Amino acid sequence: MVPEKILPLSKFIGSKFSLSDASPEFAMSDDEAEFTLEILGEVDWSDPLCQFGEFTLRQHGAWSEGANVGLFHDGKMVGFYEGLNLWVHPDYRRQGLAIPLILMAARLRGGSVLTDGAEAQNYSPAGLLAHTTAHLQALLCAIKKNESIPQSVLDEYNIDDPSELVKMFGPEFIAGLTCCKPLEG
Repeated sequence: MVPEKILPLSKFIGSKFSLSDASPEFAMSDDEAEFTLEILGEVDWSDPLCQFGEFTLRQHGAWSEGANVGLFHDGKMVGFYEGLNLWVHPDYRRQGLAIPLILMAARLRGGSVLTDGAEAQNYSPAGLLAHTTAHLQALLCAIKKNESIPQSVLDEYNIDDPSELVKMFGPEFIAGLTCCKPLEG
């Protein structure tokens, strides 16, 4: 699997990430997702890449855009990140499950959720919140795993040392954080 690479937030989610630019119009509807799920039912999915709690993440390369990720629970797909579209099944929403999808898509795309050639993407308010939260979780998981965080990322959060994040969130919170556990294939 591609190693994790943490980019500054502005590169992680693209140059256009102002809350004033977010709109509910950019959210994928459940009807659109149903159509996408039909197509995804026909693709060949990889072996599980990562365990996130009781969920697994898989990828497929059925089309050239690549780094498309599915979230599975008990063998059933409950979410996906396809191209620039993020969706989680209504029964699984408000559980933070967009975060592992976002983080795996970013990992497979070289550190950013943007597909090749894209400099920005549009977000719904919930999508923007999920993406910024995912970025913060990537930092906290890096701290939990004792991985280095680039200075450019720390600068964007206006902190000098990752230990400042430990003080903000508390060591117990970071210790209990669910991070993607890579699976050996």
